[in-house]
Amino acid sequence: MQNDNAYLVKRKLGNGSFGCVYLVCDIKSNQEFACKIVSKSMLSKYQAEGMVRQEIQIQSSINHRNVVKVFNSFEDTKNIYIILEYCKEGQLQLPSQPYTNKQLIQFLNQMLSALDSIHQMNLVHRDIKLDNILVHEDGSFKLSDFGWATQTSQIKPILCGTTEYMPPEVVKNQIHDQKVDSWSLGVVLYILTHCRKPFVAKTDRELIKLISENEIKIDTSLDENLQILIQALLTKDPVYRPNIQQLYFSKWIKFQMKLHNIFNKYEHEKLKHKFINQKIEIKSVDNRAIQQRKKTITSDSSLSHSISTQLSNCDMNESGVVEKQKQDKL
Repeated sequence: MQNDNAYLVKRKLGNGSFGCVYLVCDIKSNQEFACKIVSKSMLSKYQAEGMVRQEIQIQSSINHRNVVKVFNSFEDTKNIYIILEYCKEGQLQLPSQPYTNKQLIQFLNQMLSALDSIHQMNLVHRDIKLDNILVHEDGSFKLSDFGWATQTSQIKPILCGTTEYMPPEVVKNQIHDQKVDSWSLGVVLYILTHCRKPFVAKTDRELIKLISENEIKIDTSLDENLQILIQALLTKDPVYRPNIQQLYFSKWIKFQMKLHNIFNKYEHEKLKHKFINQKIEIKSVDNRAIQQRKKTITSDSSLSHSISTQLSNCDMNESGVVEKQKQDKL
């Protein structure tokens, strides 16, 4: 795009992979923006110019209140400049205490709306993480940084995103789909409810092993249906992981939306494959619970030969360990 505006650089906001982000002011309108300055020499060094141009094209095509808007882009011989919506409160931070149910549903409502819109455009973000969720001065959340985003038709097996937020199929270099965003959103949800990441290791190699093989441990003091939602999002096999639209039918999400007067656009819509069949076991963070005898819950005989049980209703033993799901909705 041709640059018809002049901008005054006010201060540095942060660093990116190929450059820096600055707070700038449009001299004509006096409006503040974030300006992402990308070094062409760095792009050439890492053969990433096509990736950045695709990022601009994709993010510019999205018009959603919870996606950071691209207002302009231009270049000179040294740099590419991207003029972005400025989010005064910065990146979403690791919380010092767990989010309340009200805070969680307000956050999830906005992220689900953004991701549903993106996915309906046949796009996938592939790098959802705290750093890429910005907070506007009005308190709203906005998804940013579409550097790893692509059309679903162009997805190839590749390590993409940030390791701590990658699903098993990505760390294993397998083919993947839009459900990678479900997993990454699940990691963010885990962080907001536990104040820590689900998988932590000293090296990427160790981290990849944990993501591929280890089960997560969920705090059993959380609402039972919230535990199920987190476990569903962090399901290792993407076949059984819910997509974004299916999350609107989560018991926890439906209840919280009603409680806080948030409109659920899919509440009365019949979706094909609305529910996922899966067997879930939620690990307790209370080690004493693991010592206790587990109860076996038998499925309905008419469904005994199905792949697995439904995601939503669960039985818990006296210690609070969720063991298997009954037949029900997510």
